[in-house]
Amino acid sequence: MVTTTPSPTLKALTSEQVEAFRHKGYLAPLPLFTQDEAAALRADYPRLKALLLPELQISRINWWHKRNRTLYNLCMHPRVLDHVEDLLGPSFFLWGSQFFSKEPHDAAHVPWHQDAKYWPLAPQHSVTVFIAWSDCSPDNGCMRVVPGTHRTDDLLEHGMLTDPNALLPRIVQDSRVDYDTAVDLVLEPGWISLHHDGIVHGSGPNTSDRPRIAWTCRFSAAEVKCDLSVWPTFQAFPARGDGPFNHNPIGVPPTTEGAPTGMMQ
Repeated sequence: MVTTTPSPTLKALTSEQVEAFRHKGYLAPLPLFTQDEAAALRADYPRLKALLLPELQISRINWWHKRNRTLYNLCMHPRVLDHVEDLLGPSFFLWGSQFFSKEPHDAAHVPWHQDAKYWPLAPQHSVTVFIAWSDCSPDNGCMRVVPGTHRTDDLLEHGMLTDPNALLPRIVQDSRVDYDTAVDLVLEPGWISLHHDGIVHGSGPNTSDRPRIAWTCRFSAAEVKCDLSVWPTFQAFPARGDGPFNHNPIGVPPTTEGAPTGMMQ
């Protein structure tokens, strides 16, 4: 399902890029941060990782924006929001965030999936901003997408996995997906990709000697509502526009440098 409501006045993208997103379900690569800004993000990663409880893996916890002011501010950076506004329209909110990091020779991988299959959100009108904190290449497990797979009338069939190295528990099992058309989203530090919540995507293990560090921010248009019986801790953090936003619980921006202690808390 394709839902894109571009802003009447584009702030970061061209009309051709907005149309490409509607057709393909993603945009990449998009330079966003300067080399110095990207280096500052990378330099801060050890401090942020050290905030976690020792038993936690950084890629297996999420919603940092609810607990950490630095990462909340990153999600709300004006340049980030300009790109989101060009796709979702003038009123939207932040609700999700997560690191997807792979150490050198890390077997962790993300199976082929559609984000919307996991999210109890309706209508389906969300965008993920994927920010590279390191280079992201095929050898260190960059994200891969199957263009156009967001244009189905319904979400694709997913089956369960038992692979302990899989960062998600389900994988697409649908004959309509042509994996031969998959595209590697190669990014330099500070560059971003944008992807639709219905596009089939995933990533392989890190077979290189380099870490792959990436940060994601999830945004939805103002009219999107969460099923709180599934995600009772869901909160909307208004990013831009007048909403209305009150059909979801409204979050309070963090003031400290905390860290999550689990998933969806």
